[in-house]
Amino acid sequence: MKTVYRAHPLMIIKLSKPFLIVLVFPLLRALLQYLAKGEIKGLVTFEIIAILMILGLAVARFFTFRVYCDDKTVTVRQGVIFVRKSEIEIAKLSSVQTERTPIDYLCGAMTFRINTEAGTKNRPDFEFKLNFSRGKELSKQLYSDEPVSKQRFSAVKIAVMAATTSSAFTGLIIGVPIINRAGNLFGIALSEMLFNEINNVSSKFETHFPPIVNTITLIFLLAYAVSFIYSFCKYLSFKVILGENQLEVRSGFFSKCRTAFKKSSVNNVLIVQTPLMLLFKRFAMKVSVGGFGESKSESQIVVPSGKYEEIKKDFSLYFPFLTPNGNPIIPKRSLLCESRFLFWPGVCLLILLALAIPSAVYFANFTHFVLFLTFVCFALIAFYAYISILEYKHTSIEFGENIFAKGVKGFRTRELYCPKEKVGQIRLTRFFTDFYYKTCKIKLTICSENADSIHLRHLDYETARRNIFNCFGIEE
Repeated sequence: MKTVYRAHPLMIIKLSKPFLIVLVFPLLRALLQYLAKGEIKGLVTFEIIAILMILGLAVARFFTFRVYCDDKTVTVRQGVIFVRKSEIEIAKLSSVQTERTPIDYLCGAMTFRINTEAGTKNRPDFEFKLNFSRGKELSKQLYSDEPVSKQRFSAVKIAVMAATTSSAFTGLIIGVPIINRAGNLFGIALSEMLFNEINNVSSKFETHFPPIVNTITLIFLLAYAVSFIYSFCKYLSFKVILGENQLEVRSGFFSKCRTAFKKSSVNNVLIVQTPLMLLFKRFAMKVSVGGFGESKSESQIVVPSGKYEEIKKDFSLYFPFLTPNGNPIIPKRSLLCESRFLFWPGVCLLILLALAIPSAVYFANFTHFVLFLTFVCFALIAFYAYISILEYKHTSIEFGENIFAKGVKGFRTRELYCPKEKVGQIRLTRFFTDFYYKTCKIKLTICSENADSIHLRHLDYETARRNIFNCFGIEE
């Protein structure tokens, strides 16, 4: 017998959310102007009619929304004029994610995201809100695997993960839209006021660099702090629950998130180390699950931070079926091969000195600024040289029933584990230097919605080609 689940009233806000910024925010701004100044500007009757029509359609879609679930299938029915009915076997579900934001807590609601291997990229296949008690019942029906073990991660490990994965760029993406929307809502130039305050603070620091350098540095530090706080709160109370056939990850401080996925839905496992993680000698483990995530190449973190030995132990516990069983292929080790990776960093260093010395002499008033840029470029060149050597020393691949590949992407070292049948494409590329050194570059792409990939350089061409043909049964 199928159990029927009705949507929570908060679903009305979700259904009309795409139109809130365009229509509702101008009305709120007009209301605040009326309360502050006693007058309303820009309030158009058409906007009120449009909002009422959108809310009416959202209410109609809310009352007609249904979720039916039994022991084998889950059915989602939605739509008013054009009714869409989707029926999915529970065995075919790749992941189920539930989330409770502070608003959900106040209203007794829960957000559901159901994913399959198919569906639209970079968004959940189905997303809806249910009452909390009813949501718990649906969770048990969809995934009722009994836990075998539980593992908690301390706040210190979460802080290390947040510190080593946060970036100023992420902080700007999170903070700038919030500041702009708040300023537009209240009708004040909030971003301009904040920028002026940063300029005032940065001008008080006495350094050898121009004030603009201090301002940019302060902005990046504030953006990094925003990213760190966001990441720390997102993954606080991190816990992994291991079942016989599935994994469940729970985390969050303000918003509680729970993600359950079947082991058979795992496309690949990544063990990642960022530059800051390298400083702390820490790693993180992520998994790519079919249909999971709202952005390209989004993965579920399984172990936020740990030493390499701890990560490998957890990998053997969570994913024993992905243990590699082939012979490793690595670049040839010799002093000549290693020294050639310092060629381009050396050329860049000579060009930098050739540009920096005349610039410091010719632009005497900007000597400090030129020195600052030279120092930054020198640090980048040195880091690039280090990454080139790191890439040479940490490149390897194993072909067997499971594929293991280890390489460097950007400034991150990555280890990838996946079943042979999950490999979507292996591309061998050779440049003119590869013909001289008899090497090649391999790009391995996973056959998944997120399409994780890894690039491997400096591998012996004949050895790699022969192993690929043997592994996949290709005749030469």
